[in-house]
Amino acid sequence: MSSSYSDLNEVYARHNVNYNLSIDDNIESIIDLLQPKLEQNYQKTALRMGQATLSFEQLDIASKRFAAFLQSQGMIKGDRVAVQLPNILQYPVVMLGCLRSGMVLVNVNPLYTHYELAHQITDADVRGLILLTGMDTAYQQLEDSVKSSLDWVMHCSVTGDSAAQNDILALMQLETSLSSSSTITPSSTIDSNEDAQPQESVSLSTKPHTIKFADAINNHHENDFKMPDIGREDLALLQYTGGTTGKPKGAMLSHYNVLANILQCYECFGAYVEEKSTQQVKMLNPLPLYHIFSFTVCGLLSLYGGWEDILVTNPRDMDSLIDVIDKHKPNIIPSVNTLFIGMLSHPKFASLDFSELYLSVGGGTAIIRAVAERWEKVTGQTINEGYGMSETSPVISFNPPSVTEFNGTVGLPLSLTVFKIFDDAGNECAVGEPGEVCIKGPQVMKGYWQRDNDQTFTAEGFLKTGDIGFIDESGFVTLVDRKKDMILVSGFNVYPNEVEAALTEHPKVKEVAVVGVADDYSGEAPKAFVVKNDESLTVEELQAFATERMTGYKRPKYYEFIAELPKSAVGKILRKELR
Repeated sequence: MSSSYSDLNEVYARHNVNYNLSIDDNIESIIDLLQPKLEQNYQKTALRMGQATLSFEQLDIASKRFAAFLQSQGMIKGDRVAVQLPNILQYPVVMLGCLRSGMVLVNVNPLYTHYELAHQITDADVRGLILLTGMDTAYQQLEDSVKSSLDWVMHCSVTGDSAAQNDILALMQLETSLSSSSTITPSSTIDSNEDAQPQESVSLSTKPHTIKFADAINNHHENDFKMPDIGREDLALLQYTGGTTGKPKGAMLSHYNVLANILQCYECFGAYVEEKSTQQVKMLNPLPLYHIFSFTVCGLLSLYGGWEDILVTNPRDMDSLIDVIDKHKPNIIPSVNTLFIGMLSHPKFASLDFSELYLSVGGGTAIIRAVAERWEKVTGQTINEGYGMSETSPVISFNPPSVTEFNGTVGLPLSLTVFKIFDDAGNECAVGEPGEVCIKGPQVMKGYWQRDNDQTFTAEGFLKTGDIGFIDESGFVTLVDRKKDMILVSGFNVYPNEVEAALTEHPKVKEVAVVGVADDYSGEAPKAFVVKNDESLTVEELQAFATERMTGYKRPKYYEFIAELPKSAVGKILRKELR
């Protein structure tokens, strides 16, 4: 069964969703989609981080100045910029600035080790890196050859007493400086008919040269920026995800992929929230913007809706998170299973006022029914679960707001999205029969960056997800298993081959096999089965080694030493025998 329009027309109508969504042919880029919304909501608050806020107007100006900075560095459309930032106000400025100038945004986890950071820099051929001072250990540990491959490195700051030192102050003072005849004057050195040339006083002969974010904002004018011609098929970002080769690979997401997903999400649940709210919609954003879930659903969708995006820099600080919810009373709370548990476990949470909470969005990993039932009991709202991947911008299905009880499914395919379920022989499965989930839609990636994509899609152009699921008679999708060995840790994909490759670099390790085991907190956790090459090897040694080479969620939570790994006749490790 395929979830085509003809199959599901009545179902979508019943849930107040227009499957046959129309996307204006004149909208070529994400900026084409967002710019009218920015201008329409100029006076409203776009972003909030603690006590600091940015209006839509300030965000518009700042992102144009950042785009002008990028052009001043001699960067041209298609060049890659790596962004290694947590949820701070600088991130949306950088994001929009990159998209405006036609750069390809490469999201990087700020907690990555230097091994992981080096891979993304070299694989994507990154020209510029943006990071937060105080979270730059991985960069400092990079080999000189990797550092020198960069043209420039930008340091962001959230401390300091002046706008020249503190990025947040520089951003918040933008309107004031403009209204009082800013001393910054538009540059006349950029010819719209020629590639931008460097304007910085710092010599570009020594790579990489360092730049402060505040300087880029304070020393460039929005009128310096020259909008390039960006088409639907131009890349917007490389979203790195793990792969079966053991090394993360970049999903190539075009401007059309992402803008289509914004409109699909708005059609499915965004308009519903706006109809419910009598004031500007508030979106809580406790998920990291470098993760595709937050990038699209919390970041870009909020801008399109004219909503206030409440950035949570450290969701592990549960006291502060609960205080934010209490103070601002968000209308939308997107989260993952582990974070829902964390909020529910806080002694103050049950006493909060949830009268203005209209939608709770679950994604990243499967929502446990017991958690959903506790959430509904406390907040009065069900958790509407969805399904997405880095490769699909990310949302491909969702339980629309009309679904008021937790049903254990990942919902209906979004507008314009087609699901097909295939068995191992490549035959399409009947209704209710499980098989590999394959997807076609405007949000599906172009392919993996600099990889052979022959096995990524079916002959009909459907993306092979590697997930096992089925579609019921009502068109709702249920996931039952994964064809791949991927482990889902708190919504993050962990691929055993990558972890195994890192651990086997230890001189005392002979062989390693990694599997996912059930975990009450994170859903799943990696467990490593290790064959020693040296009997003196200890778990503590492996833990320290893993800490040096992998970010936290990828590290095995459990270790077990065994004499030998189970293998097939041709030597393939049989992970299924270790689960």
